[in-house]
Amino acid sequence: MKQKQTTSKIKKWCINFKEIIVNKRLLLIFILIIASICGLWVWTFSKSNNTISIGGSASADPIMQQLTNKYKQKTGQSFIYSSTGSGAGARNVINETYSIGFISKSETDNSIPEEIRNNLVRKDSNGDGQLFQQIEEGKVKKEETFEKIMNEKKSKDGKSQSYHFIDFAKDSIVFVYNIKGTGLTEQQEKDIAFNLGESRTVDSIASDALKSVYSVNDQTKLVSWFDFYKAITGSTADNISKNVKVTPYSTNSGSGTRSSFEHISGFKNNNTKIGTAVNQYNSNGAIFTQLDKSDGAFGFVSMEYAQQIKNHKNLRAVIIKGNNKQWDINEHPEDYEDYPLNRPFIALYKMTDDNNKNRQILEFMQWVSSSNEVISSYQHLGLVQRWKRNDNSNQNNSLINENKKRIDLLKKLV
Repeated sequence: MKQKQTTSKIKKWCINFKEIIVNKRLLLIFILIIASICGLWVWTFSKSNNTISIGGSASADPIMQQLTNKYKQKTGQSFIYSSTGSGAGARNVINETYSIGFISKSETDNSIPEEIRNNLVRKDSNGDGQLFQQIEEGKVKKEETFEKIMNEKKSKDGKSQSYHFIDFAKDSIVFVYNIKGTGLTEQQEKDIAFNLGESRTVDSIASDALKSVYSVNDQTKLVSWFDFYKAITGSTADNISKNVKVTPYSTNSGSGTRSSFEHISGFKNNNTKIGTAVNQYNSNGAIFTQLDKSDGAFGFVSMEYAQQIKNHKNLRAVIIKGNNKQWDINEHPEDYEDYPLNRPFIALYKMTDDNNKNRQILEFMQWVSSSNEVISSYQHLGLVQRWKRNDNSNQNNSLINENKKRIDLLKKLV
């Protein structure tokens, strides 16, 4: 019975196919459908082969979205950035989910997996940055330098452990607060200032004031603005509110921004833990939104967001003082290049047996870190391009080349 049904289906299909052949219009449609399916398959295959997955730090997402778009327009090569956090950025380089992982903290931070920290090919603070800069300045040849980097390989149990890094950008961490309800006058707002300590940290007075805000475990025990002002300035003012609390905001534990804050505030050195009364969000953008709509709120964000406070009437940035200078983003949002409270944006990658992909990674990161074509993208986001070409060096090289040409010409004349 089953055999008869099968034979009947085959005959029916053959009759239908014969009708398709006889009917030229149906045949044309049939051919177009098959061609479309084959074309879609080929396109999908080629697209996936021309796409490289990268990702990590949410703070680095804005600059990387801009740079990957520019690079695709320039070269046709597609790098897809996923904003998954610094922790995921590092882990996914190890398991090769990402060809490049991005973190917004030091490559030697204890939260970075030991497999990366212990197997960095270059352990000095330059990483591959100086080599990329020298390529851009014409001091070394690109192909020879890339070959050198690709050949610096070591492996364990058949897996590559040749990890590289580059601190391609410098971002700043700015303390921002909401003045609504605090009672602060314009002059008293200028008193909300932190002095610098050592190694990109605030001094002990500022650290203690921040501790009173961020180490609280009970919302009913939050410090008032009256007491916070006293902790910073050492003086009191009756016009400042004793009722409005300093409501603290922070990014989530494990984020690069949080790690940088813990260093800048001195919390890492004195083992201060962030309390459970602190409101935590997963991005700088979310923090900035909360600060803008919460009376008396206090938090920290990247320079990209701090530069926007001029458009928000209730937001102010804490003034930073030190080294015979002060940084006041309220009045000078453009004053960011030497802002002292900063953290790196770092790219992590490893050299594998796939030298074609290795070369694509190196080409991209050399362009990201050193090319003059991307300077405007960094500036727009309040970032400093760490390894941009030294124009003086480039001018000197041009002069040297010009002198060589003149000498060669004189030799021919003689």
